[in-house]
Amino acid sequence: MCHVATLIVFFLAATHLADGSISSVKLKPGKSFLLRDAENATALARKVKAGNQKMTFQGPKKGKWVNDKGQVVDSSNFELFANGSVLLKSASLADAGTYQKDPNPMIRIGDIAYAPPILILQVVKK
Repeated sequence: MCHVATLIVFFLAATHLADGSISSVKLKPGKSFLLRDAENATALARKVKAGNQKMTFQGPKKGKWVNDKGQVVDSSNFELFANGSVLLKSASLADAGTYQKDPNPMIRIGDIAYAPPILILQVVKK
């Protein structure tokens, strides 16, 4: 019986830690927000209504959102900082989606792996 209780405690702790890697923020249209999820990474990826997009932190398209077809999309609402933080200057419904650093590998501590951090950004009309 002791082993079952230990397994239950371990399972609850593991699911709590896994959920901790997902964060969510609700913004009103026009509000700014500092995305720190890609600090010290090489790119920031997002999935929005318009599709998958990536902002690289180096090269000719540095600081610009690029879609899956390699086309630069309007990025004037964002500012990239040297450490990989990205400022969303004025939230719009088009910015709602998930954001994560790219690549975004599993986090390993010893023999345990945790889901990588993901930010869910919601833009609400209220």
